[in-house]
Amino acid sequence: MTDAQDRGRDERPGKTRTWWHPLLARLMDHLLSTAYTVRQEVAIGELPLRVDILLIQREDGELPEVSRRELSALLPLLNRYTLIEFKAPTDSARPGDAAQLFGYSFVWHGQQEVRIPAKDLSLIFLAPSLSKALRDELQCLTCETSEAVPGIHRVTGLPFTTWIVETDVMADLGQPVLSLVSRVFLRDHERIIAELRNTGHAALLAYVLQQVQQFRTLGEDFAMQHTDTQYLGTLEEELLTAVLRAAPVEKRLEGLSPEERVRGLAPEDLAAGLTPEQATRLRELLERKLDE
Repeated sequence: MTDAQDRGRDERPGKTRTWWHPLLARLMDHLLSTAYTVRQEVAIGELPLRVDILLIQREDGELPEVSRRELSALLPLLNRYTLIEFKAPTDSARPGDAAQLFGYSFVWHGQQEVRIPAKDLSLIFLAPSLSKALRDELQCLTCETSEAVPGIHRVTGLPFTTWIVETDVMADLGQPVLSLVSRVFLRDHERIIAELRNTGHAALLAYVLQQVQQFRTLGEDFAMQHTDTQYLGTLEEELLTAVLRAAPVEKRLEGLSPEERVRGLAPEDLAAGLTPEQATRLRELLERKLDE
């Protein structure tokens, strides 16, 4: 990274950069790419300023069923354009966060060369919970909230459709992607990983494993303390175990030598899996070896 790039990164407005935001962005892009464009950062103003808000733009194309299943709570909230402010499990909503999202949305909307009707832009505030700090700020801004369904709140008082989604509630409801970026996952990732593996989301876990492995090699690019690095290592091991357990036996054995495939198995276990023809052939080979 050049000095100019480093200064640019330091001068960007927004929250401290951690690996949670890129993880959410990559998950969304991975699942939505056939029908949406996902931008990890949004440019605002005339200066080259960027903020860590996701911009999701509807395109032509259809989503596969697996994407609809893994994002079932969030998909109905997506608009032609959707700006998402994400509070990671290690972060909390602070006074000014909601106003910042609303302000950025007006600036971004005003930048567009082709006018975008207000009905085509939605805002989503993803946070572990609808905290008192967030409620107080919305009240100060003369906005009101109402719970549409458990964990999803509609915010009124703005020209753009606005939602608050509680990721911890989504985790308790078994929402796959939102579970993975919740405080519940931070506290109890073993259980979440096991539940996702057992409910048919092994491919999603494999993708998260791939991202975690990349983040571990890019730690210096994020605000990572030593404990964060340790957490990523533990998470990588548990994801790897879950992915291997969910894979078919033949897939797990791919690339292993015959010796590695049977290492640790008792003779009784080996014999139990043989067909009569294989047992006869093995007997012949053993007798030949003993005669040598």
